[in-house]
Amino acid sequence: MHTTPSMRLLCVSLTVALAMVVAGCSKPPDEVAKEARQSAASWAATLSAAAERWGNGEVSSSYFQTVVTQARTSLRKEAQTARKSAGDAAAAPVNAVALRAEAIANAVQRGDRAAAIEAGHAAASEVPAEKIPAVARPQ
Repeated sequence: MHTTPSMRLLCVSLTVALAMVVAGCSKPPDEVAKEARQSAASWAATLSAAAERWGNGEVSSSYFQTVVTQARTSLRKEAQTARKSAGDAAAAPVNAVALRAEAIANAVQRGDRAAAIEAGHAAASEVPAEKIPAVARPQ
């Protein structure tokens, strides 16, 4: 099977998201909350990209269903970890993306590519990327 750059991107995103879940053990609550947010953002971006690819016929339905299933499983575990270690507020971004993942799963089941893309975009907007301050360059 030939892998495209978009499929490789999805695989890398899945790997990063899973690594973030595993790394969330025995850490201070603020760090757990930050990692939960990062995991939610990573899964949201993955779901959005995968929905776009599926909507355009670039990846198969079975591949997309696998991505969505992995996301839902990982997000469920991440929310539990965040809630247990840092409280409901830490789990909130993860839960928001998990709700969008559920909508995507429902869209896939119906074969509704437009709804999956819309839910993927909504997932990505749930956890916008953090703004990193510009670094001053030496003159």
